[in-house]
Amino acid sequence: MKNLFVFLLALTSYFSYSQVWKSFGADSLYIPGNPTSYINIFKVINSKLYATGAFMKSGDTTLWGFGNWDSTKWSAVGFTKSYGGGGFCIELFQNKIYYGGGFINLSDNDIIDYLGCWNDTTWQPVGSIGSPNGSVRAISFKDKLYIGGGFGYIGSTYFNGIAAWDGSQWHHVENFDGAVSAFAIFNNELYAGGFFTSVSGTPAYFIARYDGAQWHDVGGGLDGYVKSLKVDTVENVLYVGGAFFNTGDNTHVRFIAKWDGSHWYDVGGGFNQDVETIEIYRGQLYAGGYFDTAGTQRIPYLAKFNGNNWEQVGSGIGNAVFAMAEYKDELYVGGQFKHAGGLASSCIAKWYIHPDSVNVTTELQASTKEQQIKIYPNPTNGNITIEFTLPEKQKALLKIYNSKGELFRKFIVAENENQKNIDTSKWAKGVYYCVVEQKGKRFSQVKFIVE
Repeated sequence: MKNLFVFLLALTSYFSYSQVWKSFGADSLYIPGNPTSYINIFKVINSKLYATGAFMKSGDTTLWGFGNWDSTKWSAVGFTKSYGGGGFCIELFQNKIYYGGGFINLSDNDIIDYLGCWNDTTWQPVGSIGSPNGSVRAISFKDKLYIGGGFGYIGSTYFNGIAAWDGSQWHHVENFDGAVSAFAIFNNELYAGGFFTSVSGTPAYFIARYDGAQWHDVGGGLDGYVKSLKVDTVENVLYVGGAFFNTGDNTHVRFIAKWDGSHWYDVGGGFNQDVETIEIYRGQLYAGGYFDTAGTQRIPYLAKFNGNNWEQVGSGIGNAVFAMAEYKDELYVGGQFKHAGGLASSCIAKWYIHPDSVNVTTELQASTKEQQIKIYPNPTNGNITIEFTLPEKQKALLKIYNSKGELFRKFIVAENENQKNIDTSKWAKGVYYCVVEQKGKRFSQVKFIVE
């Protein structure tokens, strides 16, 4: 028992130092003389992190609310001075960057409102019929750029909240009776969430899916608006954030829900206020927004999910979170805060988890002989055998993580199974981690090497 205590104490010490907040310091974003600067959106394009929001400068660099970060410095993307609201979306389509939001007169050009296109030299209007007459969000799906938002018209042509751009002209995509605020591609279909309750007269409460031919209801929908959508490509589920309490199939959810293509699920008891952004980092779910309670615990603005419960991220963050993105192995967090993890950092901060600490949690159980994982041969360049004994006669999950801490493979373990044979011959060389989970708890972890 004493040895177990020493082991867990050492593990806790290692874990605490391998997960840290990092301040942007002098590279933080701000508006001179104005304390209300914030970031709305991140997007990784061509090895750079793009950000948009209500900010003007980083150090001596003027950005006008839109810039890119190459891990060492911020750079402006042309002249992005505008008026009105800030940017809400950044999307790459046909090798051009499209920038949408609530602004007018982008680059001081009175014909670029709410949506502009960057051609590597200047900002240009999209198409020849005029600009949208309201705010824009966008996503690239199949061979078109889809935009949604608070607009009814593009130029003088009626579109009512959604349209598709093929690179040369605009196309109608049915009619929404309210604004679209988020897009995602899940199971090769386009999902849209927002403030609508129907699509072309067909009920679709705050979320709908498009199969390329027509729009459909999603599990009876939700009882409140949607602000964010995020696909977990490993688990193959769609996470939905916003301001809602119940789904159309009578599942009780609070501000966040999980959709697997057939059914809705609660996620850890949810939150007490709006979820603005959702991200997956090191195989773990993160949510940010205006909330101050996650599940039954006081966790303000940013939380991560351990499979059972929501947890605070380090020592927390100082105000609302609106944007998250993984960039070069770190989780970038943007919002309206001035501090993260006790460090001064205006609008933007980085959260880092060392790969060796992935899945080492306070719920790691005593490593008894019956619970240990055995992997052989190790190292390997072909087939491996993973042996284990489940603590309970119930189904479990065997997960493989790569050296970046990303979930790489997942296998279902039947209640009577005690081994898995896996072919690693086509895997990239490197270090991997094998974890066995049962009833949401990880009871053993082993490192192995593919040569």
